[in-house]
Amino acid sequence: MNKILIATTNENKVNRIKKLLSELDYEILSLKDIKKEIPEAKETANTPEGIAIEKALHYVNYLPENTLVLTQDDTIKLKGISEEDDPKLSIKEPVRKKYGKFTDELAATYYSELANKYGGTIPVTFNYGHAIAIKTKADRNITRVIGASSKLEVRLVNNIHKLETSSGYFLEALIEANINGNWIPYNDLDEKTLIQLDNDLYNSITYLLENIK
Repeated sequence: MNKILIATTNENKVNRIKKLLSELDYEILSLKDIKKEIPEAKETANTPEGIAIEKALHYVNYLPENTLVLTQDDTIKLKGISEEDDPKLSIKEPVRKKYGKFTDELAATYYSELANKYGGTIPVTFNYGHAIAIKTKADRNITRVIGASSKLEVRLVNNIHKLETSSGYFLEALIEANINGNWIPYNDLDEKTLIQLDNDLYNSITYLLENIK
């Protein structure tokens, strides 16, 4: 069985991808499964896909040959808000600026108040960047990397819902998805619906797996 290392310690992200790829023949690991300490990757690119590629090229150097490394970066686009309220590439920075530190609880409070400021809901697009890298050794070391992107359309709301189930990914407690014309809290969606909602994410990752070989 081939191994894929998801280069994150965020259990929510790991579980999300595990569920998406459950029918494929891969053993999925995370950074928590790696015994040696790996420094964080530098992020200098200005797009989610570019940052994901930077991360993949970084982490692949610390892993056994022929291990696939899957990385992800994401940004959110809040529609219809002012320039000063736009978090741009960092959803955490406005929280730190207001409170002096970042926690899931403070972030949930900040963004629920932001949604309230704009009438209770804000249309949101999640833009994801993904990359896969692999290092092989024949006559010489060769590292290959490819990237892709996907998106998810939801809305931010002013009601914090089941934050305790969203450790490390606070926005899940603040977003609703349009399912057959009904807006449903993300944390109330069943696994089948979540997989359907993540179809664009699934297509992006499987594209990478098919084309890195």
